[in-house]
Amino acid sequence: MDEVVVVGYGTQKKVNLTGSVASITPETIENRPITQTSQALAGLTSGVTVSQSSGRPGGDQASIRIRGVGTFSGAGSDPLVLIDGLSASINDVDPNNIANISILKDAASSAIYGTRAANGVILIETKRGKKGVTQVAYNGYVGWLKATELPDFLDSWDYAIMRNEADKNSGFSATYDQNDIDKFRNGSDPDNYPNVNHLKDLVTSGSGFQTGHNVTLSNGGEKLSYFFSLGYLHQEGIVEQNDYSKYNFQLNIDNQILSNLLLKANLSGYASTTNEPYTGDGDMSRMIGMSVRENATIPGRKSDGTYGYQDLFCPEGWLDSESFRKENYKNFTGGVELSWEPLKGLSFSGKVGYNYSNYYNKRYISTMVFDANKTYSPNSLNVSNGNTTLTTLQFIAKYSKDIEAHHFDILLGASQEEYITNWGEAYRQEFPNDLLYELNAGSTNGQTASGSGGEWGLRSFFGRLNYSYMDKYLVEVNARYDGTSRFPSSGRWDLFPSISLGWRLSEESFIKDNIEWLNNLKLRASWGKLGNQNIGNYPYQNSISLGVDYPFGNNMSSGAAVQTLANRNISWETTSVFDLGVDFTVLNGMFDVTFDYFDKRTDDILYNISASSILGMTPSEVNAASVKNTGIEASVRYNTNIGNFKLHLAPNFSYYKNQVTSLANGQNRDIDKGLFVGESLNAIYGYVTDGLFVDQADIDNYASQPYNAEPGFVKYKDISGPDGVPDGKVDATYDRKVLGSTIPKFSYGINISGEYKGFDFSLLLQGLGGYKKQMGSYQAYAFYNSGNIQRWQMENRWTEENPNPKAQYIKLTSLNDGAGTTMTSDYWLRNGTFLRVKNLQIGYTFPSNITQKVHISNTRIYFSGQNLFCINNFYQGWDPELSQGQSFYPITAVYSLGINLKF
Repeated sequence: MDEVVVVGYGTQKKVNLTGSVASITPETIENRPITQTSQALAGLTSGVTVSQSSGRPGGDQASIRIRGVGTFSGAGSDPLVLIDGLSASINDVDPNNIANISILKDAASSAIYGTRAANGVILIETKRGKKGVTQVAYNGYVGWLKATELPDFLDSWDYAIMRNEADKNSGFSATYDQNDIDKFRNGSDPDNYPNVNHLKDLVTSGSGFQTGHNVTLSNGGEKLSYFFSLGYLHQEGIVEQNDYSKYNFQLNIDNQILSNLLLKANLSGYASTTNEPYTGDGDMSRMIGMSVRENATIPGRKSDGTYGYQDLFCPEGWLDSESFRKENYKNFTGGVELSWEPLKGLSFSGKVGYNYSNYYNKRYISTMVFDANKTYSPNSLNVSNGNTTLTTLQFIAKYSKDIEAHHFDILLGASQEEYITNWGEAYRQEFPNDLLYELNAGSTNGQTASGSGGEWGLRSFFGRLNYSYMDKYLVEVNARYDGTSRFPSSGRWDLFPSISLGWRLSEESFIKDNIEWLNNLKLRASWGKLGNQNIGNYPYQNSISLGVDYPFGNNMSSGAAVQTLANRNISWETTSVFDLGVDFTVLNGMFDVTFDYFDKRTDDILYNISASSILGMTPSEVNAASVKNTGIEASVRYNTNIGNFKLHLAPNFSYYKNQVTSLANGQNRDIDKGLFVGESLNAIYGYVTDGLFVDQADIDNYASQPYNAEPGFVKYKDISGPDGVPDGKVDATYDRKVLGSTIPKFSYGINISGEYKGFDFSLLLQGLGGYKKQMGSYQAYAFYNSGNIQRWQMENRWTEENPNPKAQYIKLTSLNDGAGTTMTSDYWLRNGTFLRVKNLQIGYTFPSNITQKVHISNTRIYFSGQNLFCINNFYQGWDPELSQGQSFYPITAVYSLGINLKF
């Protein structure tokens, strides 16, 4: 009942909250082998959708959405993250240093952050020194990575057999004869008749070793307390030559200068380095994506040192080359806050914050000799660097007063932020060798250089009033008045208010005196307005583009031109949220339940409208669309003791209904952007299918198709026509519909933990549901653009001998871009719903009477597994969370052993 929750610019008792706020304690994320803090939130609380689409070292962060996706514009749907009160990336903080995470989900709790709170707010407080003896702690682990799922490609001899079948179906002569197939099978000539699984060999070429270490030192006295942390993370990727290293520190100091004057300082920073292989056609993820295309009959490294290849794709060769990508990144954040309490209940504080980040990246592509007939050249180097700064000034006044049964809390504040960024990039080629990759060593022929900068500013005034009567009737009012440089002066400022009410029924005598097992029952209601200013720096100004050449006489002259028509009326995207909630606790905290219903509406979404080419310029975005999200959230905490066994259960569930409610100029759809009024964002628009054609008679007797249909190809349904009824002809205008959306409707999770006589365990399950995905090109289609074939495609294909109209895969043929049978349809869609064992941990803490003999107060060893298992009905061999496209990095499971020591 005394639990305290971090809220905007302060803290509140959880029982007195009137907004929707979720709190995550460090115990739920400790000792997990997570490399990015964004991964830690998956499955832990309702109303938060977390999806990790890659396992790439240094790039394995997760996306976070709070209460759905509210916009489709460049303003984005990422929540605002504040670390110790300063704006930052959630991945800037080491999970070992986190003391508390609060997630502000509704407008009532978020409105005090105004223009940047439309997508919710995540508040992170880092650990601080506590009064008592000095404590030294060490947490460390070692682990290994492996891909969660990999597709099963055919061996070379099976590939040859299936290739011949596809040739026959396409009316071509067979590519391979029986002698070829036998040589593939017996392996007698691996250079000319190989059996190479290029994808598997590539993503098992790295060690996958991962290790993390963290040392902390903390202490606290009457006047001074501190917390100091050093961290190190190193990941060896599952691909050779790929690794990521990160060093970080955290220093928090609290100095009670006088009895009413407190100085707090927070300093943190990190430096990271990423190394990856590179190719003439793209980065490491492109190398992995294209290895899917290469079938087993293409050799890798041959005995004479040459390589097999397909176009420019040869993962074995590029790994052996001197090509590389190296990224260096540095980040520092510092904040100093001085608080003064001249009178009891009255306090003033001022804070200065500064964030600096810098990157320096190199991409080098070496000369690559595939064989005597093919060489990639010239070699080339691209160097880029840049830096950003964010300066924050903040002043807050607080006043707290009790007048009999009335309690008041008042907060007034002002803040200012200034963001500046600069970057530069240079390119040269034709280096004398592949061991000297500095810009000056390259030729000036074809060299390029570019660079730019930008800045924006935000000034704000804000306030909050909390009122309670007898701790039963609760009212909170927030308001923030924001002004941003991103809008013209006429519309630069706007007000973002909110109001919330709470009624603690459990404090009413008719409940308190009669229902002893009910410890807390509270009803909540709130409404608020939020904004989104992330629309680019200069959208209302006519920007002049340089390098626009024009003819003058008989020569071309360099010039400048306005190419985008500015929108001087551009304004905020605004979000209003209505929330109803109930919280109750029973049986002395054994059950704790929270339930919310919300209605979240985003208006004035930025949208590109079409214009006549006569204009001669591209029109700017206008505020012209709206989206609605409604949903319910439920979370439960259950705690019990059975003798010496302690059990904790914490399930959560969320349902979201996402809907586009309007588009520009009264449109009801924008097919290219997947926007349809009345449907979810990211809508999948395509044909409804009726299985596969059995034979030519089936084709002749069915509605005419929008392509040259063949037996074994997809059968598209005739669902409508010009008169609104089927017309015997399937075409794109009348016979396509919304088939689903890539945005999940459900998110769910459960955290189970227990302790028994020194042993402990925890199990975290997490999942997303109610959405669809369609794999494309080489991942979904056999022989696509001379690509590969997977075992499930072979085993479930349509054949003349077994013309199953419900076969899971079509007749084998050579498919290319624009193939009629691969047009977007429900035949190729898969349910993306999954349930994942996100983390499993088993630990043992040694008895203190043993460890204290060697001056160690606590020793714990543990095994931890991350992303261990996934239940789904997706494409076989593919993880449903994996990013789509021809470039990807497999999601990885992590198996680790660790130790916790406290001295």
